Amino acid sequence: MGTMMEKNVHEVDFGAGHPSENLQNFPNVKWMQAGIELLKTHGPRSVTVEKVCVVMDADKAEFNRRFDDIESFFASILDYWYEKETLAYIDLIDEISGSAEDVLRAMIEIHHYACKEDEVAIRNWALKCSKTNAALERVDRTRLDVVIGLFSEMGFSEKEASMRAKILYTSKLGTEYTSISATLERKLEMCELLMRKN
Repeated sequence: MGTMMEKNVHEVDFGAGHPSENLQNFPNVKWMQAGIELLKTHGPRSVTVEKVCVVMDADKAEFNRRFDDIESFFASILDYWYEKETLAYIDLIDEISGSAEDVLRAMIEIHHYACKEDEVAIRNWALKCSKTNAALERVDRTRLDVVIGLFSEMGFSEKEASMRAKILYTSKLGTEYTSISATLERKLEMCELLMRKN
């Protein structure tokens, strides 16, 4: 990884998230964060109007001024999470200088250090809710399209780019959301292997 690449990646505050302009202006952000916190700590059944209001130190009237019902609140959480965990990362990656290979290496590092508790909670929720699963598919597709684009820039055919991107993305999920762990070095080795042209 080159000097400029190291500088750009290591300047990132991985633990603090990467707010895009849209995320900073997202409506009812604190309410979204309260809902996600309930999801993480107690699961989807804990996310009720009453419990959200307790966390926010607000009354039900305040909730009703902001959301039509609990379903619209859930929809807003998913939109917020899509912005935070997908579009905001894409914005960040767009700011990283270098080749497609450098950007892919940076992506691996960014996701390695990022907090993953929100995503674990959303993925667990998706197992029991079709709407959440549809939102999760949207996130996975957006991320995968970015990786496919990077492999295409490296000169791989459409088929090869798609296959390599899927291998890299699913291996990332496997090491992050199952008992199979991997160091950053191992993840980068996998990345290098997939970027290699036969």
